[in-house]
Amino acid sequence: MTAAAQPPRVIAAQVKDEARIRARRARIAEAAARVFREKGFHTATIRDVAEAAGLTQGTLYNYIRSKDDILYLVHQDLTARYTADVERAIEGLTDPRARLGAAIRAFVRAMRERHADIRLIYQETHALGRDSLRAVLAQTDAFIRLFAELIEAARRDGMALDGAPRLAADIVTFLPVMLALRRWRLRDAADGPEAEAELVAFLLRGLGCPEEIAHGA
Repeated sequence: MTAAAQPPRVIAAQVKDEARIRARRARIAEAAARVFREKGFHTATIRDVAEAAGLTQGTLYNYIRSKDDILYLVHQDLTARYTADVERAIEGLTDPRARLGAAIRAFVRAMRERHADIRLIYQETHALGRDSLRAVLAQTDAFIRLFAELIEAARRDGMALDGAPRLAADIVTFLPVMLALRRWRLRDAADGPEAEAELVAFLLRGLGCPEEIAHGA
């Protein structure tokens, strides 16, 4: 199961065109991420988000009801994006260990490239309302289960992993986040691609999956 399979929290809209709703909300989420990074969630206003999205405040309210809706959309959009990165990376691959290696590389790269947005959601998750937080955690849990399934498939294929695949999945989906949260330190120790490559190699060694096998060699 992937995060995309999890039903999102329902946000009421005053328009009926589903394609238009999806497009506008994606635009709002992108603009809101920029505004929240610059001003902080609590300081930024809905008017700020509307202006950044090129919409009037009245038009914005056709697609959301509150700042909580907007912050939830930012979380949902980011998780959907890095989930899609992983799914594209493993598409067409049949070897379980190659699939796992491709998934790890895609996720690590997403964490490095989207470091500003990752820091934002880690800083502001506490501001989500109860229903939004529950939906975000469900989406994250589905993403972790995706990796648990990839790890278990690779282990059945001969990967030398001791321990439970679920715990391994939590580790694999958490350690790459440090490329965003500790970028202030890592950027002085290694450039982005180098840190990315070292982390991928570290994770694969820990899973008992040599890189040459994970590359499908």
